[in-house]
Amino acid sequence: MITLGVLSFSQPTSYLTKIAEHAAKNGVMMCIISPTQLTESKSHVSGLMYTSDKKEWKDATFPIPSFIYDRCYYGTKKAQLFKTGADSLKLQENVQFLGYGLPNKWDVYNKLSSIQEIQPFFPLTKKLTSVTFFLSHFRLKDSWLIKPINGSQGRGLIKVERIEGQYIVKEVVQPGESLYIFKTDHHLKKWLHSRMKISEYIFQPFLPLQNKKHVPFDLRIFLQKNEDGNWTERVRCIRTGPKSHITSNLAGGGEMLPFSVITQGLQRAKREELEKKLQVIVEHLPSAIDQSISPLFELGIDIGIDPDYNLWILDINSKPGHKIVTMASPSVQAEIYEAPSKYCMYLSSIKR
Repeated sequence: MITLGVLSFSQPTSYLTKIAEHAAKNGVMMCIISPTQLTESKSHVSGLMYTSDKKEWKDATFPIPSFIYDRCYYGTKKAQLFKTGADSLKLQENVQFLGYGLPNKWDVYNKLSSIQEIQPFFPLTKKLTSVTFFLSHFRLKDSWLIKPINGSQGRGLIKVERIEGQYIVKEVVQPGESLYIFKTDHHLKKWLHSRMKISEYIFQPFLPLQNKKHVPFDLRIFLQKNEDGNWTERVRCIRTGPKSHITSNLAGGGEMLPFSVITQGLQRAKREELEKKLQVIVEHLPSAIDQSISPLFELGIDIGIDPDYNLWILDINSKPGHKIVTMASPSVQAEIYEAPSKYCMYLSSIKR
């Protein structure tokens, strides 16, 4: 029997339980392992095993599963301590991860932005090597967005806007934002230096990605590989954020809306043009990641839509959140829940 191990720092969620239920129907046994347990033994590990007859999780010790679905975020210092355990699993010949994750945002940009089909959708992006280098870009534009290269859920985003010689700075601290005003280059430099000691950053032009009511929004497209190993779009939705905020991330208090809120009222030609551009991204971006970076199983693509309906790839997530699943129809939700076990079966058939 195929065993699928889910790496997770938390207790079983209803989402993971539904995956386990569908896995059992496909003859795949599922267990949950905390990375904190991976240092004990190389061949066996303790965790939770799903029992299909009782429909519950029970404590158990079992051999390291052949397939691993890593749902952990290693962004904090505490989580980083246990990342080595997950990395050591990747080196074992008899263990295969469903997806091998993505490097930092700067590496992802460098690998993907030169690919002809999707190059037009990437905003100009620079590495924040010094504050002086950053400030030199205000000759080109008065508003810039700084992103932590290892950030997630919008945390740590910094918008810097120059108005009448002074700098208006907003920093995302989830669920809110902090506001700073610096009257000179020197004061901004000092503040940014303090941030650069903690994190590395990239920066991009701040794009006008708000609606007419100044509500930020973006488009999230959720994709998975199917039972044949091919990328399949499962669901898409619009995510909004609080009025006048930088980000539309759900962690910051945003909400999900159907994609139709963007297309309704659009002229047919404009709607078809928008859909055509989206299909280019959906068709070329996932395969480019598999070929240029590392194989993945699922993907969340965040796309900005500006007032002229230009599309901008804002972020790419190898471990996307699953709130968006609720926006899918019941039949598509079932496909999403059974995708991990079916992809395991596909990988197993390739091994044979």
